[in-house]
Amino acid sequence: MKYSLIYPNKKGFCDPDIASDLAIKAEEAGFSTFLIWDHYGMPEGPDTVDAWCMLSYVAARTSKIKIGTCVTPIPFRSPAQLAKIVSTVDVLSKGRVILGVGAGWHQPEFDAYSKWDSTSVRVDKTIEGIDLITRLWTEKTVNHQGDYFLSKDAQLEPKPIGKPHPQMWFGVRGPRMMKLAAEYGEAWIPTMITPEEYKDGMHRLSEFKQELGKPPDVYGAIQIYEPPQSTDEALKDIDLFAEAGCQEYGIVWSYPQDEGIKRIEWIANEVMPKF
Repeated sequence: MKYSLIYPNKKGFCDPDIASDLAIKAEEAGFSTFLIWDHYGMPEGPDTVDAWCMLSYVAARTSKIKIGTCVTPIPFRSPAQLAKIVSTVDVLSKGRVILGVGAGWHQPEFDAYSKWDSTSVRVDKTIEGIDLITRLWTEKTVNHQGDYFLSKDAQLEPKPIGKPHPQMWFGVRGPRMMKLAAEYGEAWIPTMITPEEYKDGMHRLSEFKQELGKPPDVYGAIQIYEPPQSTDEALKDIDLFAEAGCQEYGIVWSYPQDEGIKRIEWIANEVMPKF
């Protein structure tokens, strides 16, 4: 079992030193991944920082831990611009970036900064956007004229360090998005899901991959929104998801900020050795 520290981009967590200190400690403790929510507004209020700017700061203060988003709403930004942003952070971090992929769910932030569409249109935009992003990451010159996005003679340089391109982890559950995850995804990272639902999702994703002629193996991660408060609780929960196929257990950091270092040490000393 590997472990992710998932940092909540919301009020009380906008201080870059809090984020980077936790990322540094997580790296030292053996966590595999540091992920941050990607929002410009939350139900709790407007206090957020741009996730990719924060990740560039974290990248400069760490050296091994993978960094990324959980997850980026692809229809929220221009996908061509997002491709450039992610590529830049990948270069700055020397190839450690993960692009978390979702279609968006919080309408007020779209109304304020982007454009809100129906679920089906947001999924359409995500599918077209991921195609454009991966082409920009891997092709010398890109010309794209789709239903929603346009790029003419686009040349993204320097290319990302991660090959064939930065990993994409999909925090999705709907059938169209699961098929997209099967085509492009390196991992599946759902949230607010039972072990039984998780096992079923892993099976469906494996079937979609086989339909595309890909190996059936799926790297399963998860975002645990309400983290365990005791060692026994953590061990029980991790064991259930491990049996369902999970390989990376992601803990959303909703502990008090002043307990950060001690909580990471607790996980590293009392939980990780059991698996």
